[in-house]
Amino acid sequence: MRIHTTIALITFAVVSALVATSLATNSTWGQRGYYDRLLFRTQVIKKSSLWQVTTVDVEFPGKKSYNPYLISQVSAIDHKRKDGGYVQLRNGGPGFRNATLHIKSDRNHGLNYTIEIYGH
Repeated sequence: MRIHTTIALITFAVVSALVATSLATNSTWGQRGYYDRLLFRTQVIKKSSLWQVTTVDVEFPGKKSYNPYLISQVSAIDHKRKDGGYVQLRNGGPGFRNATLHIKSDRNHGLNYTIEIYGH
């Protein structure tokens, strides 16, 4: 009887983890190392508009700026979690000195993302 209970608990834990991660739309490119530092952090918050899809482009470094560090990780953390938004890495990223992210919401929903870029 204990084996059946243990198997049921493990199955429940695996299914719960899959459901929780399927709702998240967090994205990460690359891997952060021990000596990497935070190069850039921004909060992208846009309100929803009726029947509209909200899009935002985030560029690092900004216009007429120079980044002397190589990017090792780009991370986009979704704080809304279930509204169908997503992030695409359009240009640069890990191994480059620049990154361009395109953030797009689902129709009738806003955006609430934290973008973090680490490098060395």
